[in-house]
Amino acid sequence: MADMYNFSFKELQLLSVHFDVKADKEYKATKNIPISTTLSLRHDLIKDKKHLRVFMKLDICGEELPFSLNIEIGGLFLFSETLEIGDSLDKIVGINCAAIVFPYLRETAADIIRRANLPPLNIPPVNFVALYTAKLKEKTKKIK
Repeated sequence: MADMYNFSFKELQLLSVHFDVKADKEYKATKNIPISTTLSLRHDLIKDKKHLRVFMKLDICGEELPFSLNIEIGGLFLFSETLEIGDSLDKIVGINCAAIVFPYLRETAADIIRRANLPPLNIPPVNFVALYTAKLKEKTKKIK
């Protein structure tokens, strides 16, 4: 069972950032601007099968948005038991690890936007349990 694993969060690493300011666009925090955000998640099981690296990427863009931002971070987790590839691992990555890494990604995006002297953009929290459940239902639907 996925909830039987004991693990710890060992490190976080900023892997890539791409930030472009569109000087011709005006941005006010009170203005309702359509924004497109894409959040993606992948993972690699390290050779000892007790270390797991989780990669999370956030893309923020929009035609009227005065910037575009792409960030990828990686979190390293150490498990007390050997991990096997399968549904339990996917659940741990998609819920537990994602919920730990996401706030760091969110804070990094907010900090970059603030340092560009732009009004704040608040990225809403993500319910990773609901997201994982929806992906599981979609996967099950495709199999049937």
